[in-house]
Amino acid sequence: MSDCNMFGKFDRRQFLGLTAGAAAAGIAGCTSNDGAGTDTGTDDSDGSPESTTSSGDDDYTNGVGSDASVSFAVPSDGATLSSPYVQWQGSASGVTIEESGAVNEGAGHYHVMVDTEPVESGETIPGDDQHIHYGTGQDNGVLELEPGDHTLHLQVADGEHTAMALTDTVEVTVEDTASLDLSTSVDGSVVEWDVTAENYTIEPSSAGIDANSGHLHAVIDADHVPVGDVIPSDANHIHYGDGSTSGSIDLAEQPGDAYEPGDHTIHFQVGTGTHRATMVHAHTTVTTE
Repeated sequence: MSDCNMFGKFDRRQFLGLTAGAAAAGIAGCTSNDGAGTDTGTDDSDGSPESTTSSGDDDYTNGVGSDASVSFAVPSDGATLSSPYVQWQGSASGVTIEESGAVNEGAGHYHVMVDTEPVESGETIPGDDQHIHYGTGQDNGVLELEPGDHTLHLQVADGEHTAMALTDTVEVTVEDTASLDLSTSVDGSVVEWDVTAENYTIEPSSAGIDANSGHLHAVIDADHVPVGDVIPSDANHIHYGDGSTSGSIDLAEQPGDAYEPGDHTIHFQVGTGTHRATMVHAHTTVTTE
């Protein structure tokens, strides 16, 4: 997954292994705001109170009204998260969230700051490991955080990444206790599978985005999908958007002409309500006939 120029059209960034006040890993590439061709769902759980920092006369708001606000719908302030793969979703009122590029009055795109203060309005938001750009206009994503306490800020900037006085803040505690236990059996080319989740909830994609839940995807004879990318829907990627935790896969039918008897690797990878990949996963190698 390639890096994106922060001033290009596609400039959402993600990162690995941030500790409080320190950055530790690279910025990931951008993805579409669309799901993988199935329901994308939203989450109705309460986040922290909506807020806007537009009290000063010189605050830059790119023409949005004084009552405009943004807030984290997910995660909620004070939440304890069982996985380092932290789902977030933003909510906006009175401002249009769109992709970066043109500066359109009353509009902008999201950025998430991790363990660093919001950027002063009117200043350009930098592109680094603590300032993650979502320039495709998406309103949700997945962050990778080290276990511990973290402060997240949601901030809107205009199409040229000039910070606006629209922010919200949550404090969360990240743990690394979520896991999947996978069992399989093979009969010819058919693989029976069963997944048990620990400290995590497997639920239908229609339930939307929830900090400690998601739905399963089987990734067959392919690498797991990078964190935050939308999991595709094709012969090598099966979506279980109905919330299934067990089932069967006929490898002679699923990959089609590409199938050969022998060893096959299957990853069961959790995706968010909008099918963005986490690394809450389990994998196995099976031998078919």
